[in-house]
Amino acid sequence: MKRYKTITVFGSASGSTSSVHNQPMRMVGEMLAEKGITMAFGVGDEGMIGRVFQGVRNKNGRVIGVTTPKLLALQCKNPDVFHPGEIEIVPTLSVRKRKMFELGDAILVGPGGWGTIDEFAEFAVTIQTGEIPKKPMIFLNFNGFWDPLRHLILNMLQEGTLNQDKVDFIDFVKEADDIFPAIAKVQKRLDAARRHLPAADKVKARPAQRRSPN
Repeated sequence: MKRYKTITVFGSASGSTSSVHNQPMRMVGEMLAEKGITMAFGVGDEGMIGRVFQGVRNKNGRVIGVTTPKLLALQCKNPDVFHPGEIEIVPTLSVRKRKMFELGDAILVGPGGWGTIDEFAEFAVTIQTGEIPKKPMIFLNFNGFWDPLRHLILNMLQEGTLNQDKVDFIDFVKEADDIFPAIAKVQKRLDAARRHLPAADKVKARPAQRRSPN
């Protein structure tokens, strides 16, 4: 399995986010730290992203925060919780997102709002335009939060506004324990595509071919 050194995490920084997601998101941070993986994120210390950050801290893990001066003031209520060198200040949101895309060997998307949607959508578009290579992007679908998005993607595939090549780096998981198996599955699929080999999960989905009568 590929060695993941850094994983970027997107998610809500709002302190009003439903607490039902707190424990699974904290587990995500603990898992990253236990595996020696650095968490790259947008510096928020509250909401969903704050729970992941807490999980990393619980296990003495490493973080890289990327933010702008304005966002630092908006999303980080307690900047003293960060150690020297853990926060990188960049001038604009566009630079911030590109830096977060580049840092992560994979992307995790937790429950979030407009900012989270903007981040994962730009990641997908930047891949589509060939500006960055494909990387696994896993939606943390805890308590069914991302079910509407999953249904939307399926509808876009059916309607032809998306095709498989534009979504083959995406997967959804319901439990924290499913994250790394999902990353491995997506990475295997992407590696197969780069070698022009059929991915195993796609082959299974194909209908059996009928033989023509002799």
